[in-house]
Amino acid sequence: MSDRLPELRRQRALVAEHLAWLDREIAADGGETPGTLSILPPQADSPPLNPTGDASNLPVAEEILEKFRRDAESSPARMRQGCIWSFVAAMALFILGVATIYWLCYR
Repeated sequence: MSDRLPELRRQRALVAEHLAWLDREIAADGGETPGTLSILPPQADSPPLNPTGDASNLPVAEEILEKFRRDAESSPARMRQGCIWSFVAAMALFILGVATIYWLCYR
């Protein structure tokens, strides 16, 4: 059995639940009584997954989260360094522009 099949069944059940809610809301606004719906519940051989996914994917998810935690911790230092380099580049361009204007106009 593929890993995708239980997830597809879970999604189908969620969509069916949403459609039932929409039918109830339409019936309530229209003054009608909601009819019986032919919604198939998820099959018993596939237990529903929790919202975070299968437990077998937990180590992979933790590795990914740890990678982003490390990146987030070093991000302020990178941002500060990037701002400093941007300031240095802007000042160099400003000084170069002033020097060019002085050399062309006041020479």
